[in-house]
Amino acid sequence: MSEGFRMPLIGEKFPEMEVTTTHGRIKLPDYYRGKWFILFSHPGDFTPVCTTEFVSFAKRYEDFRKLNTELIGLSVDTDISHIEWVTWIEKTLGVKIPFPIIADPMGTVARRLGMIHAESSTSTVRAVFIVDDKATVRLIMYYPLELGRNIPEILRAVKALQLIDKYGAVMPANWPYNELIGDNVLNPPPHNVEEAPKRLQQFKGYAWWLTYRELPKEDVEESKRVIRIRIE
Repeated sequence: MSEGFRMPLIGEKFPEMEVTTTHGRIKLPDYYRGKWFILFSHPGDFTPVCTTEFVSFAKRYEDFRKLNTELIGLSVDTDISHIEWVTWIEKTLGVKIPFPIIADPMGTVARRLGMIHAESSTSTVRAVFIVDDKATVRLIMYYPLELGRNIPEILRAVKALQLIDKYGAVMPANWPYNELIGDNVLNPPPHNVEEAPKRLQQFKGYAWWLTYRELPKEDVEESKRVIRIRIE
């Protein structure tokens, strides 16, 4: 991988790469062919915020898998460090980390994916790449080193993107419950003058460019169940 490569953007294919992980050598994105996957970076093993994140990801792992979604972590640590850390987590905290972690001690993958920022030249920020079952990057998030991620928000994003694909909808703020439209979803705005005036005849809404509709009840209930905040 060349230093001159540009990081992938939303809507582009995830770049092909072979990585060393705690589960062996993996070719991305082919390893997850037919599945969604989330590649997330953390600043370093044996650090407090990262440990809480990995425990939270592990506790919600089955919820991700129910969405046909796999997890894979990354930091600029060695595979030996990763193995020692996840072993410590299991022995001390009683949580098994079931997903692989990429070893990237030279920072090659991290730089390829734009994970090294001005905050630190030696550690990755908390990046999140959500990649769909066609190997297309659908969402990118960045958190600073000192702020842990919200795992229910990442689950919410995956579920929302999958429903967008299924129904051709767009999602409001705070979905699956929005202050204006409840648990409904938005329609994409029309892009021609013939269709525009028909929208308020077809759907409920506030204007021709701001209309909404219901999703099947089972999808709404499943979304709320998956995204719930779990307190244990």
